[in-house]
Amino acid sequence: MKTIGTAIFAIILPAVVGILAQAQPIPTFEVALVKAAPARTGTARFIAMDTDPAMVRYSNVTLRNLIAIACGFDSTLIQGGSALLDDQPYDLAAKLPPGTSKDRVPLMLETLLAERFKLAVHRETTEQRVYFLVVGKNGAKLKAAQTADEQDTGHVRGDHLAFQIIRGGIIGHSLPLKALAGLLARPLGYQVLDHTGLTGAFDIDLRWTPEDSQELGASLFTAIEEQLGLKLEPGKGPVEVLVVDHAERIPAEN
Repeated sequence: MKTIGTAIFAIILPAVVGILAQAQPIPTFEVALVKAAPARTGTARFIAMDTDPAMVRYSNVTLRNLIAIACGFDSTLIQGGSALLDDQPYDLAAKLPPGTSKDRVPLMLETLLAERFKLAVHRETTEQRVYFLVVGKNGAKLKAAQTADEQDTGHVRGDHLAFQIIRGGIIGHSLPLKALAGLLARPLGYQVLDHTGLTGAFDIDLRWTPEDSQELGASLFTAIEEQLGLKLEPGKGPVEVLVVDHAERIPAEN
């Protein structure tokens, strides 16, 4: 399953939760199961995230992915934690309290990570070289994400996000462009900020020829413009990073 003055925002998640509790009850899942994911092959290796009115289900997600969701952060902007953040995938299933709005899920997940993984983080901001993702001169060529009713199988929900980064490609379903920008940061080596102004979610199948490939083909920059109608422009900008101060590999008992 997110690099770029210093402004400390939050030191330890339990402390933040404690402050919030003075104003309102701490939002928590009714029941949550977090466990190490088994080895998978083929499309099962995809990271999958699905939320319906009753349940949250994340499949094959790393601790980095979970922190990104909980804190509303691009996963490439999460620092610290060494290999702990990436080398163990997890499966998570959690039941939402009746009538809970989806916008409460990140805070409930934040609470869960503090309890199960003893997660502690803080935020810092610094100015660095970045790329801005903008709309190309001929307009965007994006495919809106299909809902279940538009699929022959009916198995893919409109709110189901799944993606995979492969050599020379990014494949994703129901990706907001902010999420695509985060994924592009990995092959580029610099953070990418979404300045397209476009909302909604899109199905992406972006293919390019890696720089070290012996084959001829479009570069990442060319592919983005030709296939998606978007463009990468270099520049400098403030980028906030999330620093992991502490996390444990094995979650506390469910």
